[in-house]
Amino acid sequence: MEYNLLLVTKMQLTLPEIFEDLHAAERELQPYEKKYNMRSEFFYELFRGGFIEDAGNFDFQSWAGIYEIKIDREQLYKKFVLNQTQSYSS
Repeated sequence: MEYNLLLVTKMQLTLPEIFEDLHAAERELQPYEKKYNMRSEFFYELFRGGFIEDAGNFDFQSWAGIYEIKIDREQLYKKFVLNQTQSYSS
């Protein structure tokens, strides 16, 4: 992977770090989406629902893990933006 994964997402990340992780995750998801002709959000929903078996397929495990990082960073970004917006309106 081309970026460092922070295993403890409770750590305070700066906005540039969040953006860096988001962009890196998006770049890493693209090869899986092209290889399997499926958007990551649909793959993840099917994978988590048990409709796609990994059966030892490391691609699926890796793809799901990267997508989870993307989801986490999107949530952090949203919280960051909402906090900034609230501080502007105070």
